[in-house]
Amino acid sequence: MSSDLKLEAETGRTLGSGSSRRLRRSNKIPAIVYGQDSDPISVTLDRLKFRAALNAAGPNAVITLDVDGTDHLTIVKNMQRDPIANRVTHVDFMLINLDQRLTVDVPISLVGLAVIVDLEGAVVQQQMMTLTVEAPAGNIPQLFEADISELSIDNPIRVSDLEMGSGVVPQVEDDALIAIGQRSRAAVAAEDEEGDELEEGEEGEEGEELDAEASDSAEQAGDDAGDDS
Repeated sequence: MSSDLKLEAETGRTLGSGSSRRLRRSNKIPAIVYGQDSDPISVTLDRLKFRAALNAAGPNAVITLDVDGTDHLTIVKNMQRDPIANRVTHVDFMLINLDQRLTVDVPISLVGLAVIVDLEGAVVQQQMMTLTVEAPAGNIPQLFEADISELSIDNPIRVSDLEMGSGVVPQVEDDALIAIGQRSRAAVAAEDEEGDELEEGEEGEEGEELDAEASDSAEQAGDDAGDDS
């Protein structure tokens, strides 16, 4: 069985940094194919076709790599990028079979409107951007969608709220937090300021009551003195 995603790769490239730079200038990407106790194969990819494949299927997609006419079932294990241009500079493909279990990082996307969080004067904070899972190579999730429609300060979104799919096992605890509702610093500061004003108001009322009691006591003392005279 092969994947629906197919990508051509050519062998015969000259190894070395100089040769790799020339390939990149001609819109090619140097890559290597390894795994399953076979010798590593140095190959060359067309940059535009590789980018189109990843955009269509995601970074964890199973790819049938056509190496000089021979098909190899692979997954992208690692991509190196230029730190300035953010262009892919090298790709590692790992040979697999579809029954093999792999450990991969899957992106998490928040979907829905957090209406309750807004009413609570809070903001949504995503605690986990990717989730590490173990899954069959033929059933690796490309993306987890976390619905935040019912999210509130007291009701966060956890790993257990995600739909995993058949054979997919998260590598963290089920109660690990994905997204929470948290009051902003401005909202907390405003509440603290309001609390301080209330406390000051209560202190003022207590002071007025004490002054009134003192005044009443003084008047009573004066009346008593007048009675004695």
